[in-house]
Amino acid sequence: MARVLIADDDPGFLVSLSIAMRREGHDVWSAENSEEALNLLDENPFDYMMIDIRLGPLLGVELAEWARLRVPNIPVVFMSAYAFTELEGRIERITELPVLEKPFSVDEVGKLFKQPAEMNFYGHCEERSDVAISYYICA
Repeated sequence: MARVLIADDDPGFLVSLSIAMRREGHDVWSAENSEEALNLLDENPFDYMMIDIRLGPLLGVELAEWARLRVPNIPVVFMSAYAFTELEGRIERITELPVLEKPFSVDEVGKLFKQPAEMNFYGHCEERSDVAISYYICA
C-alpha cells in the first residue's frame, strides 16, 4: 500500500488516524508539527502527505508549499475541523483533492487514494528550467 506522512497537531487524532491507516495496510509516519514533518520528508520517501490545515508553527498550506520545494510531485490531502475559506485559493493551487473535514472515515481516505489517474494530485504546476535549475511554477 502507500507510504503516508500524516501531520496534525492534535495528538489523539494523529494516533487514531495513524492506527486506522496502518490497519488498512499503509506504512505511516506521523508528525505533530510542521518542523517534524519536514524532517521526516527529508529522511523518507512518501507516496502521500496528509496535512492538517491549521498545523503549527507553519500553516498546513505553508508546509505543503515547503514540501513541494523538496518533493515537487508529492500528492497532498488536507484535513480540517475548522473553516478555511481564506486559504481556499492556496489549497486549490496545491491539489484538486477535496479537503477532508474532521471527523472523517478511513474509507474516505481510501477513496481519495484510489482516485482515477486523470485526477490532478499535484495542483496546477508545470516544470520549468533555467540554465542550471529545474523548478515548478504553481499558478
